[in-house]
Amino acid sequence: MLNYRLYTLREEGGPFVDFNDLTAQDDVEAVRIVKPSTGLRPMELWCGKRKVKSFPALQSETA
Repeated sequence: MLNYRLYTLREEGGPFVDFNDLTAQDDVEAVRIVKPSTGLRPMELWCGKRKVKSFPALQSETA
């Protein structure tokens, strides 16, 4: 199992405001686990010092 951290960013490329730790077998599983957590703020998934994937902020349905 690998350890991952999902960072919630204030804005694209900006500082992080929150994070969640998780474990997964590989990058594919980690992305699958965090995909439903993406939302109105951009997020980045990291495994140690390696960025796995960036998730842009989703558009609000009221926008």
